[in-house]
Amino acid sequence: MYFFVEDCFHWIGFHMVNHFLENGWHVDGMDDLDTDEKEHLSMFLGRNDLFHHVAKSGHNKSYDASISIGECEMILKKKEAITIKLPLVFGEWMPMNQDGACIQNDFIRFDSQRFISSAVHVENIIESVKQWIRASGLPQVVNARSIHDRKADDLKLENTVYIRNNRPIKEEIENVKKHYERYKKFYPRM
Repeated sequence: MYFFVEDCFHWIGFHMVNHFLENGWHVDGMDDLDTDEKEHLSMFLGRNDLFHHVAKSGHNKSYDASISIGECEMILKKKEAITIKLPLVFGEWMPMNQDGACIQNDFIRFDSQRFISSAVHVENIIESVKQWIRASGLPQVVNARSIHDRKADDLKLENTVYIRNNRPIKEEIENVKKHYERYKKFYPRM
């Protein structure tokens, strides 16, 4: 498969690209190297023969899917564009400290009820994206939520997907904290 990922050095984009590369898929990525953190993440991907860092003018139209990454939503383009409204996404390389993370422009403590009930690890989001890439007949807007976040908030249930973390959330948080402690000098400053 052949993908285009915009904002490929955003921490979520990095995880997406890395996952695709580990599966042997080709990825063209576009992003500015305008921060030390992006420069650092680019070093992990730049040596992989399946990855090409492209400029806007190098954007090929023959991708199996194009993905644009943001903090609150992701745009998945196959034949038509699908907007995926993201839950609280967390994982390695996100802006964080030992107590919590800056998610969707808001500092949220790891031990808060909001985080425990709403957060989904980035790898579980990627597994869902892989399914959406293969699916047909998706609505134009998909509301992705944690399996533990069942409040309605005027959501159309037919457009809502509940994502389960593969490991207990507290275990995932501890793993992310350990990664942060080990590599904190490479993490974005909050």
